[in-house]
Amino acid sequence: MTDFKKFQLAVFIILITLLISGSLLAQDNKQIPFDKLKTPTKLQDIIDTFDRLKYNFVSFKKEEKVQEVVIEFQYQGKEDVDGEQADKIFITTSTMNASETSKMDLWLADGEIVKMIQNNQEIPPAMAESMKGQMLQAVFYPFYNLKEMNIEEIAAKGEVTKSQEMIDEKEVDIFEIEGNNLAEYGLESGNIKLIDFGEFIMVEVFDYEYLEEVEAKFEEGQFEIKEIELR
Repeated sequence: MTDFKKFQLAVFIILITLLISGSLLAQDNKQIPFDKLKTPTKLQDIIDTFDRLKYNFVSFKKEEKVQEVVIEFQYQGKEDVDGEQADKIFITTSTMNASETSKMDLWLADGEIVKMIQNNQEIPPAMAESMKGQMLQAVFYPFYNLKEMNIEEIAAKGEVTKSQEMIDEKEVDIFEIEGNNLAEYGLESGNIKLIDFGEFIMVEVFDYEYLEEVEAKFEEGQFEIKEIELR
């Protein structure tokens, strides 16, 4: 083999290596670890994972804001309640109507409410437990909604980009999904932003628009995590 042919072969091998590496990199760029997706729908999920979590949900109809809810959780450690160690969590909820702001202190032991103070009024534990379902529906509504969406399938049909950001003093991977042609989900479009914390991933932003023919209370919904601190 002549030196020129050896040179051609070497160049060919380098080009093939670069093409394969580029292809693998492109695949990795879209490889979202959905098996680690975490969507909190219980108070214990918040207690186990976050020191602080604040998010809002805004809905629009005919391009006018019809609803906005801001919810904030703060974990405040363990306290003794009637001789039992309980996790304390402080929750505030507010809407477009300033009079609808609510503040709750909750103490939970083994997943059950053992003490509750709402807007400076103590609620008996039995009554608090009976209210829990309705209360959770209100504060976790955006996450319930996310649970119903098949985000993995939306990602498979959309364009995925990957970047890095600093969140809670930690560099994390960010996956952004731009989805269109989502008629089978009743959506005109859906844009999703996922944070990869390593041990789990979660939705940071979800902006979606319903199809005109879908009967819904609103036409467009926007969910966004505003502040987050991990345990």
